[in-house]
Amino acid sequence: MTEIYLVRHPESALNADASVVGGRSNHTPLTERGEEQARRFAKAFASQYPAPNVFYSSPAVRTKALLDIYNETLGQHNGYFIDPDLQEMSQGEKEGVPRIEVYTPETLQAIDEQLLDFALPGGESLNDVANRFDGRIEQIAKRHPNSVVLIATHGQLIRAGIGRLLGWNHFETTQDPAHRTENVSLTRLSVENGQTTVNFWGKNIIEPIEIAESKLY
Repeated sequence: MTEIYLVRHPESALNADASVVGGRSNHTPLTERGEEQARRFAKAFASQYPAPNVFYSSPAVRTKALLDIYNETLGQHNGYFIDPDLQEMSQGEKEGVPRIEVYTPETLQAIDEQLLDFALPGGESLNDVANRFDGRIEQIAKRHPNSVVLIATHGQLIRAGIGRLLGWNHFETTQDPAHRTENVSLTRLSVENGQTTVNFWGKNIIEPIEIAESKLY
């Protein structure tokens, strides 16, 4: 059996200012709160879960920073694979565009009609992301049998993938408060004989961090 732990990246600058469409935005750095979340995550994970044999990250600055801070906090020097299939959902031409300009009544109607198949111009649908997730998890499990794998990745990718495995609808995947994946929340999969099981998802293992608004950036 392969144990796979998916951790959503810490708070980034775009998380702190959600007025624009983020999507991949792989250049986006962590906030001060995000850096502290990463340190606390490292300590909490190390004290509660088995030590990973293998580490993966998406190409994003915010996911790589999580693993770098993990190593620094624990005094370790773990290398990690950078995998483009673990990137956040692409929002295509609309990344960096103010949300008010993107989510017009026409766009919202298209989302209601197409649901999990909706994609912004040049971007991905949630079904596209779930397909990418399924394929990558299967390949990682085959590459690292009987291992513990820690993957630093993104909220929408986690929700799309877990939603596919658990049969969530569009609302459950995108808007249901019960299905949120907060920054540095943890999801565990077990893969055995080609079968993937969701053991838990969106689990918060650190306490909330309060930092003055002026220090977020």
